[in-house]
Amino acid sequence: MATPVDRSVVSGAVEDAPVAAFHIRLLALVGAIILLDGFDVQVAAFAGPAVLAEWRVTPAMLAPAMAAALIGMAIGTGLGGKAGDRFGRRPALIGSVIVFGVLSMLSAFAPGIAELAILRFLTGIGLGAAVPNATALVAEWMPARIRTYAVTAIIVAVPCGGMVGAGVASWLIPAYGWRPCMALGGLLPLLLALLMWRSLPESPAILARRRTGGTARPGAADRFADDAPIVAGEHADEHRVYGDALRRSAIGLAIAFFASMLALYAYLSWIPVLLAGAGFPMDRAIQGSLVFNLCGVLASFAAAWATPRFGSRTTLLVACVAALLATGICAAMMAGGGAPPAAILVALGAAGAGAFAVQVTLYSLAVHVFPVSCRAAGIGYSASIGRLGAIASAFGAGLLLAMPAGRPAYFALIALACLVSALGVTIVDRHSHRRGT
Repeated sequence: MATPVDRSVVSGAVEDAPVAAFHIRLLALVGAIILLDGFDVQVAAFAGPAVLAEWRVTPAMLAPAMAAALIGMAIGTGLGGKAGDRFGRRPALIGSVIVFGVLSMLSAFAPGIAELAILRFLTGIGLGAAVPNATALVAEWMPARIRTYAVTAIIVAVPCGGMVGAGVASWLIPAYGWRPCMALGGLLPLLLALLMWRSLPESPAILARRRTGGTARPGAADRFADDAPIVAGEHADEHRVYGDALRRSAIGLAIAFFASMLALYAYLSWIPVLLAGAGFPMDRAIQGSLVFNLCGVLASFAAAWATPRFGSRTTLLVACVAALLATGICAAMMAGGGAPPAAILVALGAAGAGAFAVQVTLYSLAVHVFPVSCRAAGIGYSASIGRLGAIASAFGAGLLLAMPAGRPAYFALIALACLVSALGVTIVDRHSHRRGT
């Protein structure tokens, strides 16, 4: 049976506060962080065709470098979430941005696949640590009536970063090569880290924990605005994620995250290579990622609108079915060989809509399932298990696409992942119900 989110840390002043400039500034800053995170997550996919051409390797040989960042993200997401609950969202988030900025810049100078794989692995640790802390920080400061939309805005910043990256890479890589593109993905986060140090607020849960008794208002030492609401404190407990009360939902979320990330990253990691193999020129192949991400963003906000009206279970199951059907259409079009490129892009966009709607709504559901005291850890652990699916897709999809007739098997893998995602959703027993029930 669904239960409300534990709000013991967040007072009525936070829950019921009017939307103010404070909230807009926070959302804009954290959104910019995750936008650059999304850019760096997908930059290796944008560079993929150019790397294959420069180093004269096959997709299967490039697969370890593609998967390396995802392996790092699997580690970084769990560690980052635990660090955020223990030491604070703010230091964990700033540290993650510095890590992935520096390592992404160094990746631009990689002399070969082995070096690129190592650097992408280290970059992934920083990339993974950013999302759970960003999600928790925004969820804990936003008024209740806009929290779902705010969390959605943060998570869809990842595909927005992919869209921006696809647009930049589609002209930068053909003109100057893939290395300047990776260097840009490292420079921008480092510049943003300076602004974060001055302006990024701390979570109300962490602020309250640092004080003994009563309530507390963040002050200048916490780098917070004067209009921040008053909050009440509680003790941290990041070990409740798999306790008796949360175990079934945590397991269901882990299954759903694993399968949904497998499906999503099978597309994100290989769309340019997939389309290039289907005869698309390099710039159009990269723009396929833009279409996929754009449709994902639009569908994610549609899912945010649908969740309070129909409940998280119904919204997620509909999104899983939509991703499954669109994947089947993509497979049929590419198997025939005579489909117009525009039709392939439309089908790919529909697949992106379903896949991203599932992923983003799972993050919103995780915010609902896990109480404040273990929220970043809960999100981080669930997403870390999900990253294992992304890793499997990077290796498995690359191997399948390298086979003489690998496209049907590639799409079958994604379809199976959509079905398993739906299974995980049904296991969760702490879904948010539709408004009014």
